[in-house]
Amino acid sequence: MTTGVAQPPFQLPAPISWSELIAAGRANLVPQPPATQPAPAAIRRAISTAYYAAFHAFTASNADVLAGPVYDSLTADAWIRIYRGLNHNQVRSQLQQNRSRFSANVQVFVDLLRDLQNERHNADYDPRATFTTQTAATWLNKADDAITNFLQASQSERAAVAIFTLVRTR
Repeated sequence: MTTGVAQPPFQLPAPISWSELIAAGRANLVPQPPATQPAPAAIRRAISTAYYAAFHAFTASNADVLAGPVYDSLTADAWIRIYRGLNHNQVRSQLQQNRSRFSANVQVFVDLLRDLQNERHNADYDPRATFTTQTAATWLNKADDAITNFLQASQSERAAVAIFTLVRTR
């Protein structure tokens, strides 16, 4: 698939920065003068962004632990394939199914992904749902903490998490 943009022959892959997504979500919660509150759409976007921060942190972790450092175009392509290979629904089912195998920090992250996915669906698709600035800020803070703790889990545990979510059993 091409995007119409010329790509250099080899480019190191870089994950979408989860910390920049958290910062962008927080920026959405700053009211734009003359408003005294952020717009409801900005609050919804902040909740959605919290989920995507966790999702991108997870996909980058998977690629890092399974493909390792990128040295050339072959390892770069493998890294990107792992990064992009995650299915949102598979993450939810496989992580919940294997949750008890993991450490407390990973379990908190697994629960956050599930809860944030539900909240993101409400924010993105339910016109009746209402959210407060505080609710969105809380989700962003929870995501920030859970991602930080998840990324401190051992490489072998994060590799096991990646394998459980990327490889189907037969």
